[in-house]
Amino acid sequence: MPRYHVVDGTEVQFTPEEETARDAEEKAWEDGAEARAAARVQADRLSAYQAESDHLFFEEQAGEVASGTWVAKRAEIKTRFPK
Repeated sequence: MPRYHVVDGTEVQFTPEEETARDAEEKAWEDGAEARAAARVQADRLSAYQAESDHLFFEEQAGEVASGTWVAKRAEIKTRFPK
């Protein structure tokens, strides 16, 4: 199916070169999906670690929370954001 783009309000069919370039862009985007998903998981985990578990490490070291609290929270975050 031919593709079109709009130039000055008029639909213009892609040239063969534009079709080839567009196909290459789509393939590159699809090929990068796994890396983008992995980066999203890493970013989500980092955010959750900072907000929810980092302070627990120090609180646990100071005896303010039960032993294992920090490890349990990190495990829960990893479950929430699986790789």
